[in-house]
Amino acid sequence: MAQNNYFSHTSLDGRTLGQRVRNEGYAWTGVGENIAAGQSSVNVVMSGWLSSPGHCANIMRATYTHVAVSCVRQSGSTYGRYWTMVLARP
Repeated sequence: MAQNNYFSHTSLDGRTLGQRVRNEGYAWTGVGENIAAGQSSVNVVMSGWLSSPGHCANIMRATYTHVAVSCVRQSGSTYGRYWTMVLARP
């Protein structure tokens, strides 16, 4: 997202989260994603996610057993920082 200056759960080429995760070799039975943009710190982005019912539900879902989190900075982009959290279970 940062490199292409866009913000969406769907890739620019139309792939969904599930397709992207499967393409990386993770055979999931459940998968969810939280994204954010512009937040300046882990504390700020986590507070936002935990304050949002849908994002919080993803984080609290007991069936997810794996998590990956990334933050990418891109100067000159709309938001500067792009955050992604993928939660899944095999």
